[in-house]
This record gives sequence, C-alpha cells and structure tokens, in this order.
Amino acid sequence: MTRFYTPNFNGKRALILHRNGESMKRLTRQLERLGMEVTICWPEFPKSDDVYQNGKLIFDIIFVDADNGYDDLFPWLLGAPPVPLIALLGSELPGRLEWAMSQNIVSHISKPIQSSGVFSALVFAVSNFEKMKSEQLHLESLEMVVNSRPAVLRGVSALMKHGDLSESQAFALIRKAAMDNRTSIEKYCLALNADIFDKLLINSANFKNSKKAN
Repeated sequence: MTRFYTPNFNGKRALILHRNGESMKRLTRQLERLGMEVTICWPEFPKSDDVYQNGKLIFDIIFVDADNGYDDLFPWLLGAPPVPLIALLGSELPGRLEWAMSQNIVSHISKPIQSSGVFSALVFAVSNFEKMKSEQLHLESLEMVVNSRPAVLRGVSALMKHGDLSESQAFALIRKAAMDNRTSIEKYCLALNADIFDKLLINSANFKNSKKAN
C-alpha cells in the first residue's frame, strides 16, 4: 500500500469561479486559514495576462460553480485542466453533473458552503488529480510503445540484413545503444537515421568480433 502524505496548502493560490457572496466569503476564510491566497472571479475566467507567468498558470487549485458553469469557461482543452478542479455544487440535475464530469472535476463541495469539508475536498482533489495525471502518462507511454513498434522492427531487420546479425543480436545491440544514450528502445528507434545506423553497423562488426574472440 502506497503511503499518502497530506498536502501542505500554505502559500498555494486558489481561484474561485463563482459569484461572490456570503457562501464564498465563508469558503475564502477557510482557505485563508490554510495559508492560501484566494482570488474570486465571475462570470469569466481571468484574462491570460493576469493568470499566466512564463506560460504557466499561477493558480494551484480552482473551485468552480458547477451549477452555472458553461462550455468554454476554461482556457484549456475540454477535460484537460492543468490543476485540480473542485466543483461547488448545489444541484443534482443530470445536465449539471454531466458538465462537471466532462471537465474532469476531481472533488466537490456541496452548497451552501459549511465550515467543514473544505480541507477534505482539497486533499481528495490533489490526490485524485495526481492519480489522473499518472494514468494519463502511463497511457501515453503505452501508446508510444505501440506506435513505435514498427520502427523497432525496422531497426532490428535492417541490422540483421546489413550487419549480418541474428534477431537477438540485433535487438541486443539496439538495446545497448539506447541505454548508452539514456533513452528507451522505442525513442531510439524512432530517431534512427542514416548516421546513427552507420554507427550501429560499426558496432555490429565489433559485436561479432567480440563474440568470435569469446
């Protein structure tokens, strides 16, 4: 079982996309007690010049009014938030829940906002967001392996033909070259060009001579 470390929110920045009012003031107080800096904005997302520094969003977490949220509210692709999203939800209408899920919301707080539940929502948001990003990276890695398989096969086949090697010898040579270049076999084969292949052929000759010597 992986040990979970409770996040520290001191110094973090939160954006609340919701009409201001007593409920949002209560949420703001709770967040400020945790050491967070809070910005409230509605009905539009803050201008890019105000919230991006060196191309990176300045907020660490975003709360959004899921009862009144709309398409194109966020400046990123649908369902691809760069930080955890927490829904502020008072309605259970299917359409509102569907909209929230389409945004890849990772936690929620029921409205009206109470004095409890905010910290738990933050912890769940950070944990679920990290899991979501990890799963995305894993899927992307699997896709790369599948998509690069033909390149690996071409590299092995070419070495077998021009280097007079067996399949296992050719693959072992490519694997060693990838390790020497601190990259994966798939990335190495995708980057394979004439110059790199010529070096592999030279290495294949050395490889065969070492085998003969043994």
